[in-house]
Amino acid sequence: MTTAATGEKNALPTLREDLELREGAATAEGAPSWLIYDPLQHRYFQIDRMTFEVLSLWRKHTSPSTLSGAVRVAFGHQLETSEIAQLTDFLKTNQLTSATTSQDWQRLANVAKQRHSMMQRLAHNYLFFKVPLCNPDTMLRQTLPLVAPIFTRAFAIIVLLIGIVGLYFVSRQWDAFLASGAALLTLEGAGLFAVTLFAVKVLHELGHAYTAIRFGCRVPSIGLAFMMMAPLLYADVTDAWRLGDRRKRLLIDAAGVIVELGVACIATLLWVFLPDGTIRQVAFLLATTSWIMSIGVNLNPLMRFDGYYILGDLIKIENLQARAFDFGVWRMRELLLGLGAPPPETLSRRLQITLTLYAWTIWLYRLVLFTGIALVVYHYFFKLLGVVLFAFEIVYFLGRPIYTEARVWWLLRSKIPQRRRMIACVGTVATLLFLLVPWSTSIPVPAIVEARDFAHVYPPRIAMVRAVSVKRGDTIDAKTVLVELDAPELTHERRLVDAKLRLVRFRLARRGVDGQDRDDNLVLEGELAALHAREKGLAREQAELMLRAPLDGRVMEINPEIHPGRWLSQREPVALVVGPHGLRVRGYLAEAGLARVKAGTRGRFVPEDAAGSALTVELERVSVTSSSLIEIADLASQYGGAVATVPDPRQRPVPSGAQYLVTMKVLGDATAGNRTMRGTVWLDGDGESIAAGIWRHVLRVLVRESGA
Repeated sequence: MTTAATGEKNALPTLREDLELREGAATAEGAPSWLIYDPLQHRYFQIDRMTFEVLSLWRKHTSPSTLSGAVRVAFGHQLETSEIAQLTDFLKTNQLTSATTSQDWQRLANVAKQRHSMMQRLAHNYLFFKVPLCNPDTMLRQTLPLVAPIFTRAFAIIVLLIGIVGLYFVSRQWDAFLASGAALLTLEGAGLFAVTLFAVKVLHELGHAYTAIRFGCRVPSIGLAFMMMAPLLYADVTDAWRLGDRRKRLLIDAAGVIVELGVACIATLLWVFLPDGTIRQVAFLLATTSWIMSIGVNLNPLMRFDGYYILGDLIKIENLQARAFDFGVWRMRELLLGLGAPPPETLSRRLQITLTLYAWTIWLYRLVLFTGIALVVYHYFFKLLGVVLFAFEIVYFLGRPIYTEARVWWLLRSKIPQRRRMIACVGTVATLLFLLVPWSTSIPVPAIVEARDFAHVYPPRIAMVRAVSVKRGDTIDAKTVLVELDAPELTHERRLVDAKLRLVRFRLARRGVDGQDRDDNLVLEGELAALHAREKGLAREQAELMLRAPLDGRVMEINPEIHPGRWLSQREPVALVVGPHGLRVRGYLAEAGLARVKAGTRGRFVPEDAAGSALTVELERVSVTSSSLIEIADLASQYGGAVATVPDPRQRPVPSGAQYLVTMKVLGDATAGNRTMRGTVWLDGDGESIAAGIWRHVLRVLVRESGA
């Protein structure tokens, strides 16, 4: 009888004729359960005993009142009208009732619209969607006899023995085994890995499918699932819900990983006997990386892969994630708000704690995962799309749940028994956010901007200025004379050497007529050679008094106090010449920021002088060890810089904490400024929370004090 045939306003909707009620597996508390199977959607809904009893009488009655009376007579339960209304909403929401009126069709359309809003479709299709490729059920049933031996205990023992023997032989040539992995670090090796991984995943999914077929289940589809646009194979074994034996369901859940482990055992032994080449590399992949990666992903219970369903069947909890979330939210509200609300469902205390911890672990995992995905898409796509996808990830997957829970707290504010608890709760959350959230990514680095190529020019000895040939700002070539110096003692000594040379030459010239000079011939020749060497040395020293530019560039500084007739010491600078290759930035990075930067990290130099302009910089190099002395004196605190230092006995600046010398290049107009400027570089390093910084400091102290 249809709803329209009754005259009651709140008549019961008609259940679909194709629905099936089946007995399900026992719950964690040992209670029996039943399943509603929807063949159109290929979905199962678990229900308890009372719901099963109500639905068994549903089709015989048209109104809530008559249904309630029938349940009371047949089963002895007093069924409230509100309970029937809740069950009716459940049936309608999941499209388990027939649509017989225009209102019913409109309701179904509204449900579909709510379930598949534009935002939800975008979110789920962007992160995960399936593409069925074929219906393999008939093929699997026909070929099941061919793979039947694989399901025997004898086959499992043989594969296990093969694996043990393979490990023994591999241990005898461990170095060669590891070398096989190094051979895969090429483009060809990456392609081989991708093909091998795909083949293993085919076997993985066939393991699920054949196991399900063996236990009498259907496998309506095998296809590709795309997670973050990365293709993965899947086999639809939803029909395993119909099995009341959880051991069989566990075998279906774990079949894929068991197959991969079996393949790894066989491949390990094959690697020992195969010759070097592609086939041996494939055996290495099957024996190592492929199944290790599979276990790392498929057995992760925090994602809806094999590990999730294995955990659900082990603790006998259906729809594990949703029910765990209910307990996680309930426990969080009880701890923070003290509402005194009953738990979402009646379970043992141990199971309640397990579900709560599982939910909280998933939340933490998703926080890290979605933040990581957001960063990946930000860097993977072009800039504008990367920013949009990053914002979408953060707002939809992280911000939306937090906002939804905050709204619930606001609505429950009148039920909070103590306002102090609410204030303490908010204060605790705010403190945790302050300590745990990496609010800033900027890392300060005291630094100076200087020319990449530069040279200070000093006198080679005490000398007098004879002439100044350049002025500040002049563009010069290498070897251009900057300043001419004069050293009178050099001139006097050279005159003496010239006089001695003339005398020695004269004596050598009269050796034929002077016996004394003839006897002193060897001495005179030695003295002549020495005087020639001294003459060349004096000429070189006099040439050095012509102070020349050591490189092409520009005269950036010229000592304003030099002029003809002024004497200069060796420590008194004459000029500063910078090259044409732009600027560089050097500074000191504190140890606290060392782990947050790397080569290529960008930042902005802000000069100490307000008249200077900011520069965009990029980190080139960080010294391997900390500096024992601050070489750039302008940055030391004892000379007005920002790096805390203490003077050593020789008054040299020693850093009070670990400081690492860093070198950065200036991007853009690298000639801007063209003078040494002191300031601070704000590097865009990795974000770090206050709590993480404190923890890292504690670990550093512990390692240092332990002597490790």
